[in-house]
Amino acid sequence: MRKVLLSLLLILLLLGCQGTSQAEALAPTAAATEAPTLVPTATPLPPTSAQTIIVSAAPVTATPTISPDATLVATPSPTPTPSPTPEPTPFTMVWMSDTQHMSRNNPDVFNTMRDWILNNREKENIQFVVHTGDVVDGIGTVMFENANNALVPIFEALPGMIVSGNHDVTKSGKTWHFTRQPYAKLVHKEGQTLSENEGANVYASYVTFRACDTDFLVFGIGFDVICFDWVNEVIAKYPNHVVIVVVHKGLQPDGDFTKETLSLFRRVMPLWPNFRLVLCGHERGTLMRTDWFDDDGDETPERSVTTMMFNYQDDRKEGLGFMRLLRFNPVDHSIEVLTYSPWFDQWGYPKATDEENHFILINAW
Repeated sequence: MRKVLLSLLLILLLLGCQGTSQAEALAPTAAATEAPTLVPTATPLPPTSAQTIIVSAAPVTATPTISPDATLVATPSPTPTPSPTPEPTPFTMVWMSDTQHMSRNNPDVFNTMRDWILNNREKENIQFVVHTGDVVDGIGTVMFENANNALVPIFEALPGMIVSGNHDVTKSGKTWHFTRQPYAKLVHKEGQTLSENEGANVYASYVTFRACDTDFLVFGIGFDVICFDWVNEVIAKYPNHVVIVVVHKGLQPDGDFTKETLSLFRRVMPLWPNFRLVLCGHERGTLMRTDWFDDDGDETPERSVTTMMFNYQDDRKEGLGFMRLLRFNPVDHSIEVLTYSPWFDQWGYPKATDEENHFILINAW
């Protein structure tokens, strides 16, 4: 009996040891430790000299998907608003006449006219200078020197025309001492004169110039010279140039033509639709006449030729330094005529009317 009890006890002990091992085997294992995550530093490293940092605030957009059957239509560019075309700027022709008393007694007045023309060349858009004769009062070294001092700088800087007046020629009508003056040589171009004795006596000449996209042909015909055949021959070479004729003696006190301009009126003006303007001096004061021509044969005159005379030489107190400014307007082809003295810095000769001092020629070129 005792042996049986011991055997049972031994069996119970063995069973207890096995239960413990099985309990340990069924116990849950501890959770595994996760690998550490590397967190980048919040402060960026400074760039080296070879690095460039680009910051863009533009959002990233997805590329659109275009169906193969879709029709691509280009978005038209907006039509730019055209800039307004600027109107052409009028240009000025300066007109001097009968300066003989200034060459003899008042060279300072003559020089003031010169200085004003040169100093206002850009402001007034001066493109041409005209002198209608009697530059000096006969032959005299001092007068020629005074006239050259005043006129040579002008004609060196600007194109122009100058003609001989009755005080510029000899009693026999020769122009040799006028022709050889520097102010005349600057204007009278070789091959563009009517002369004799190999150019020693120039009686007429012509020049061309261009302003406001328009070509001009300007004749200078000396005192007591009639040369309409030569004028016609030259105009035939320049049929599209606006023709201006400069003479010394062109109008009589009653407004009639002199023999020089009468020959032009009868033999030249009717032939050429581009003949538009005649300028002259000699007589005192101012005069103007307008003649009309029918160019297309419809018995209605449509072209005007204006002849103007200007000369205030006799007034040696209030008339000093006066000249005419002719402003050619390319928009309406008018000519605005103004009277000005740089010596007095005065617009308008005080003894003339407002209408004589300032007026506009309509459709005059």
